[in-house]
Amino acid sequence: MLHKNSALLGMLLAGVGATFWGISGVIAQHLFENLPISPFWLTSVRLLGSGLLLFGYCLVTKRDLWSIWKRKTNVVSLLLFAVFGVIMSQYTYFVAINFTNAATATVLQFTGPIFITLWLLIAKRQRPNLIEIIAIILTILGTYLLVTHGNSRHLVISPLALFWGLLSGVAVATNTLLPVKLLEHYPPLIVMTWAMLLGGIIFNSIQPFWQTPLHLSGKDFAAIGFVVIFGTLLAYVFYLTSLKYISTTLASILDAFEPLSATILAVTVLGVSFTVSDLVGSSLIVITVLCLIAVNHRQEKLPHDSDESA
Repeated sequence: MLHKNSALLGMLLAGVGATFWGISGVIAQHLFENLPISPFWLTSVRLLGSGLLLFGYCLVTKRDLWSIWKRKTNVVSLLLFAVFGVIMSQYTYFVAINFTNAATATVLQFTGPIFITLWLLIAKRQRPNLIEIIAIILTILGTYLLVTHGNSRHLVISPLALFWGLLSGVAVATNTLLPVKLLEHYPPLIVMTWAMLLGGIIFNSIQPFWQTPLHLSGKDFAAIGFVVIFGTLLAYVFYLTSLKYISTTLASILDAFEPLSATILAVTVLGVSFTVSDLVGSSLIVITVLCLIAVNHRQEKLPHDSDESA
């Protein structure tokens, strides 16, 4: 009974964390449509804010934040992960939302495991198995339906939206693969804390967030606060905590709540048009990725496969 309750708690945490991420995408779309802010600015605030909050959380919970800096190779690894993992995944996602909508951008970002599979196939120089071939073909078909509605002569989203959406999927792959070596020696929470903090510092060194003249209402501050606290900090901590009770495979499958929540809210709250072709294309992508994770999950290649958690 205790084991069953623990598993349910883990599933709840993973599902809620993914839902928070999906909701934050819808809020980002609302902010881009109604305020003169850029994806760069929102990414800057999100990374620095969540990085500082995670840093404070680690201090309060007395985590070892400093041993990771004792090896010079870790500095390079952290910088690479911060720039090509965390920054890239956060920024490309917001840019994709800015060019299209939260629902489409989140579904395109969900193709990340397909790019991980492609990279592992290339790195291992092996032929893909039948499941991998089917997954790749169905994902391509789903993306085709999502961006053309079945008419190859007409894109229903801009080429830039497609580019940034797929690039956000690539970013999910780099965000997953780059910290593998670090995560063999340090807890995921510590690695992500420093990566977000470094990402926020790098972004703000280019364009400090306080230099952007904005007249924000209380609701605007609340919306941005949700993106930082719920859509980033709690989403990540909930995911890590869920790994105490459920497998990484199950937690990854529950990530489907992300595109599901983003789509439902984008349609019902923001009035985004979602056609039958959109529904079929999105379903193909999501279901295919979930099947790929469930059937051919490579635990030894993915981060967060650690007994360490929040």
